[in-house]
Amino acid sequence: MTNYDLRTRKALRQVTLLEFGFGPETMRRCKLCPECGRANPAQDTHCADCGAVLPEKTLYDFYLSRHRCCPGCGVAVTDYAVYCPECGTRLPKAGVTRRKETAV
Repeated sequence: MTNYDLRTRKALRQVTLLEFGFGPETMRRCKLCPECGRANPAQDTHCADCGAVLPEKTLYDFYLSRHRCCPGCGVAVTDYAVYCPECGTRLPKAGVTRRKETAV
C-alpha cells in the first residue's frame, strides 16, 4: 500500500468516525457522570441531570488508560501486536503505552 493510499484511508476513517461514530474527538468532549451515567460536556464540573461532581478526566482519557495504545498515533492495539496496524510503528513489548500528550 502506498503512502497516498494510507493517507486516503485514514482521512476516510476520520470522516466516518466524525459523521457516524464515536471517535476520539467526540470522546475528548465528553465526561460521564459516575452516578447516573449521563454524558456531559468536558468543560462541566457537575452533572446536568443529577448534580453529581464529574471526574476530571474525559471519556478519551479513561479509554487511553484502559487500552494498550500505539505511542505514535494513539490507536488502540491488541496485546499481541508487534506493529501498529494504522501507522506501522514498532510497538514496545510490554506494558500499556500512552500517546504523547498534544495541546488541544
